[in-house]
Amino acid sequence: MTDEPLKTLTRAHSARYTDRGSRFYAYAFPVMDLQAIEIQRNDIADKHPDATHHCYAWRYNPFQPEEFAQDDGEPAGTAGLPILGVIKSALLVNVLIIVVRYFGGTKLGKAGLIQAYREAAALSIASAVKKSLDRFIPFTVRYPYDQENRIRELINRFRMDIAQETYLENISMTLYCRVDNAAELAGILDHLAYLGITFEKKPECFRPVDSNTPN
Repeated sequence: MTDEPLKTLTRAHSARYTDRGSRFYAYAFPVMDLQAIEIQRNDIADKHPDATHHCYAWRYNPFQPEEFAQDDGEPAGTAGLPILGVIKSALLVNVLIIVVRYFGGTKLGKAGLIQAYREAAALSIASAVKKSLDRFIPFTVRYPYDQENRIRELINRFRMDIAQETYLENISMTLYCRVDNAAELAGILDHLAYLGITFEKKPECFRPVDSNTPN
C-alpha cells in the first residue's frame, strides 16, 4: 500500500485520441459528490448525442473511496475498468473521467478497446494540474476585536487557511487546521477562554493543498 497522498484535479481537462478510424473524446472533471457526477455526465451526453458509446468511471470520498465504472455497451471490462484504472494509478479521488467513442468502421477487439480507452483517459489527465489532499479540522473561532493580533499569530503559526470571516459585535472566523496540529490548537484556545475567545471544532475533512506547502 502506497504512502503517497491522494490527489484531485484543480479544473476540468479534455483530450482526443484516435485508433483505426474510431475517435475517442475524453473528459476529466473534479467532482465532490454524486450530484456533480450526474451533472457532468448529462452535459457530455448533450454535447455528444450521436456518439456510439459514453463510457466513464468515477472515484470519490477520500475517507473511504467509492468507485464505479460503466462500459455503456462495449464488451464487459474493456472501457469503464481501464478508465478507472487510470484514475487509481494516478492516485486521484473526487474525479470523473468520461470517454466518448465514435465508431470508425473497424472493430478494435477487446485488447484494442482496453488500450484505446486507457490511452484516452490517460491523455485527459496528463497535463492536468493536480493537488494533494490533506486532512483538516475546521475550527470556528469567535473573539473580541482586541484579540485580533493574538488570533492572527495563531493563524500564521499553524499556517491555517481562513474560509470565512464575519465582523459583527465580535469577530468570527472559520479556520482550517491540519489534523496533526488540531489538538495543540484546541489546547491553546482553551487556555485563552478567559480573554473571551471561544471555538467549535467541526468534523474532519479533506482539502486540496499545494505540494510545496509546509507541514
